[in-house]
Amino acid sequence: MAIDLTRYLKDSSHLWYILFSAFISVGFFFYFFSTVSLKEVAAVVRGISGTYVIVFIFFSVAMSLCRTWRYSLVMEASGYRTFTVALFLVTLVRNFFSDLLPARLGTLVYIYLVQNRLGLPFGVAAASFGLSFIFDILSLGFLILLAALVITSDLIPPFMIISGGLILLAASGSVLFGLPALLNITGQFCLKFLPIGKKYRQMLYNGLTDTRRDVETVREQGIFWKIFFLSLGVRCYKYLSLYALLLALVLPLGFTIQSFPLAKVFLGLCSAELAASLPVSGIAGFGAYEGAWTLVFKLFGYPEQIALLTSVSHHLITQIYGYLLGVIALLLLMHP
Repeated sequence: MAIDLTRYLKDSSHLWYILFSAFISVGFFFYFFSTVSLKEVAAVVRGISGTYVIVFIFFSVAMSLCRTWRYSLVMEASGYRTFTVALFLVTLVRNFFSDLLPARLGTLVYIYLVQNRLGLPFGVAAASFGLSFIFDILSLGFLILLAALVITSDLIPPFMIISGGLILLAASGSVLFGLPALLNITGQFCLKFLPIGKKYRQMLYNGLTDTRRDVETVREQGIFWKIFFLSLGVRCYKYLSLYALLLALVLPLGFTIQSFPLAKVFLGLCSAELAASLPVSGIAGFGAYEGAWTLVFKLFGYPEQIALLTSVSHHLITQIYGYLLGVIALLLLMHP
């Protein structure tokens, strides 16, 4: 279906989103190129350590395998089994789309693919997606609390880090506990008050009711602790892969592993990831991610030039790597 670009831009909300995203990206890159040059970025990328790139790929694949296992666990608890390789490909496509839309909305492609390529009901797809997302936040809060125990910084007080971890734990725990009730209330609202046709209101209500039923089924199976530990695996492997890639960039520049301790780098990576998850984070994800990365790394005492160079080169490599895997996986999934 063709997209009417003129009509799209006439919608003021779309126009303001595009303008604000462009402002964030242009603003950051104006600041970036006032400090370092594109030639320096290219030099950093060319000098990358091949050994640590292999470590990065290993941990990245391990993360996707843990994520696939977690999805499969929720599906099996709901009474469905699927082909593991196909589900792994769906996971890779989900990773690919996560950065293409604001606030990680691209990850919703997972629900579409599980329904249309794996043949599972909407409730199972939505339940596995929703529970995985909540446990991701829960495990992230737990890891932030662990990192706060070993980080020392005069500019970032430990209580701020601990508070951030506790907020994530409390928010995700509350949503997890009240998810069935939340789905029920949302379904009732859609059925009675949503200003669309009755047919579509009923479809939404049925979908949310199915999702609530599957969430309750998974809870009754008593496997939340398994999902939590798999979510810890997802988070640990993710940040270990990103950490390995950072080492691949900075070690050839003369730095040592001790110069970039994992706990400090972890918080910098978390900040960048959270910034990229905002509703407006820049065009193609470039802008807020690098800005948050640079700010936190500077607060931890790293030189501004290194913070800027690593933010751009690191994000560029992970994006290209993710896009390449995602496109290959999507092509395989689309094959008859």
